[in-house]
Amino acid sequence: MERNSEAQRFVFLTGGTGFVGRQVVRCLLGRGHRVRALVRDPDSAGALRDQGVELAVGDITAEAGLAEAAAGCDAVVHLVGIIRERPPSVTFEAVHTRGTLRVVEAARRAGVKKIVHMSALGARPDGTAYQRTKYEAEELVRRSGLRFVILRPSIIVGEGGEFVDTLRNLVCRLPVTPVIGDGSYRLQPVDVRDVAIAFAQALERTDLEGRRYEIGGPHKLTYNRIVEIFGEEFGTRRRKIHVPLSFVRPLVDLASNWRLPAPINSEQLAMLLEENIVHGESNALRESFGFEPGSLRSVLQRISGESDVE
Repeated sequence: MERNSEAQRFVFLTGGTGFVGRQVVRCLLGRGHRVRALVRDPDSAGALRDQGVELAVGDITAEAGLAEAAAGCDAVVHLVGIIRERPPSVTFEAVHTRGTLRVVEAARRAGVKKIVHMSALGARPDGTAYQRTKYEAEELVRRSGLRFVILRPSIIVGEGGEFVDTLRNLVCRLPVTPVIGDGSYRLQPVDVRDVAIAFAQALERTDLEGRRYEIGGPHKLTYNRIVEIFGEEFGTRRRKIHVPLSFVRPLVDLASNWRLPAPINSEQLAMLLEENIVHGESNALRESFGFEPGSLRSVLQRISGESDVE
């Protein structure tokens, strides 16, 4: 594999306190890189500081101080994203599009040469607001003049991830497991640890630059099968109850419109039903990044084992 000549990098990282960010930080440090993480509240980022991460106080929704925070770094790893809006300030447009623009401009002003950007599988100009703003952010990165790699993960699974936590609660705590619609729509869950390795390689390798990679796990699974695997691994097999879309959609829309707490919002429902898989038979983790991705079952076994130790 072709790599840049310098083995170690000084990385300016956004989103380091999030589910994916924590794993990416751990992976980068383990490979000998230095990390400076952008955080809004340093008091809530003690875990990063304890690992030796340098903290820079700032927010991608405000331009002030970003260039200074990125100064001296070799590359940017930009992970910040949201799956729910909290208007008026926290919106897909504000975070994904304008936030990425600020990060790109700050990187250029600071003299950073490369950016590795986390997008999402299904990003496109005619999708949901989430998908559309993810696509717009990709285009900003592609036109930035920086060397770039864009990663588009499918559903990311691991301890502390919203997908695993939500589905585990549904499978383990309810007498039956509700399934939206017929459950035949497919997902391609990818291990958060594999995503972190992909980000590290994207940072290190020159041969990956200038491209966009769709990242998925080894298996394309129907939602029905995913529910069954959760039940098998957590020892709580429940009968599935299929809830018609004609009943679910109005309730989800109502909860979304009124900002009510719900396990899924309108955007997520639309993306769930359209499937979240890498099209074709290729697998970028295997073919471009050179390793075999872990299965959903292996992730759940790891989580179950960690829970048993606790």
